Amino acid sequence: MIRFNKPTIEKKDLETVLYCMVRDDLTPGEYLREFQGLISRELGLACAIAFNSYLHSFETIFRIIGASTGDEVILPGFARYRTLHAVLKLGLKPVVVDVEEDSLLPSFGGIKKVLGKQTRCLIIPQLFGIPHDLSAYRDFGIPIIEDLDGSIGSKVKGKPAGSFGTFATMHFSDDAVITTGSGGMVASRDTKLKIILNSLLQDGSSVDYLMSDLNASLGVSQLKKLESSREKRRRIGEYFDRAVMASSCSFIGRDGDQELSYSSYVVKSETPWEDITRFFKRCGIPVKRGIEKPLHHVLGLDVHDFLACEELYPRIVALPIYPTLNRESIEIIAKGIRAVL
Repeated sequence: MIRFNKPTIEKKDLETVLYCMVRDDLTPGEYLREFQGLISRELGLACAIAFNSYLHSFETIFRIIGASTGDEVILPGFARYRTLHAVLKLGLKPVVVDVEEDSLLPSFGGIKKVLGKQTRCLIIPQLFGIPHDLSAYRDFGIPIIEDLDGSIGSKVKGKPAGSFGTFATMHFSDDAVITTGSGGMVASRDTKLKIILNSLLQDGSSVDYLMSDLNASLGVSQLKKLESSREKRRRIGEYFDRAVMASSCSFIGRDGDQELSYSSYVVKSETPWEDITRFFKRCGIPVKRGIEKPLHHVLGLDVHDFLACEELYPRIVALPIYPTLNRESIEIIAKGIRAVL
């Protein structure tokens, strides 16, 4: 059976990391600065900081916006568990809302209902490499944390994902479009982030806080080939798209103004989950639910308050897609889309 996710580590990546290693200084420095600069330019934002932990990204944001223990953070039921974990770990209260009907985005009505004096920010994930214009959410008057979730390189009406929120976050685990092995990032136009970055670079104790040059060197190499990687994903994704249009399943969260990154490939299917897994397992192709467990399930909240999530999440099917996926597997997945989904 092929892998569901596979980081694209090539010879050039290894050469870059090796060159960093032979310099005998792996602490945050030249490669980290280059990595952060490349991210800033990719997102069109003034400043980016790469940390050795995804958690530090949120810790930095909550510090900037003045969030403290017990303050509330709004996030949709479809946000990732790693995001919920960051909120809980830092002592804030997650307030989970439903999504809009047949949508990946948080419900406007749900946000209005829970918005209060203790609300400090709203987290919106840009799921599956399918970007959305989040401008309308600014009307709530609170900071927006736009979690990229693989959508780096995608655009809406020509604007890059990551540029719609007050802050953008991203993780660099091995299932990410860009991997450094681990770590996370925060980027923003907010000048306070630049001040924090300068203070970290001047503080010797930040060595254990910022991403090391060893990890950043891999990130630099990955970012420099982002366009070619994205093009390979796009070709595979568009091939799957044609299969979807010849099937009974449908797209999720798409409109005509998006340039997808195809970091994930998801469809909405009415086929029973057991039938889906049986077919693809027989073919050696792993499949997953796009949303394994909505956050209201994790927190044990009343499902009747999350009717749109409940309607959609069992129907989201995620299929393998990555640049090194071989032709035979691509054909089998496309065949499965047409025949089973």
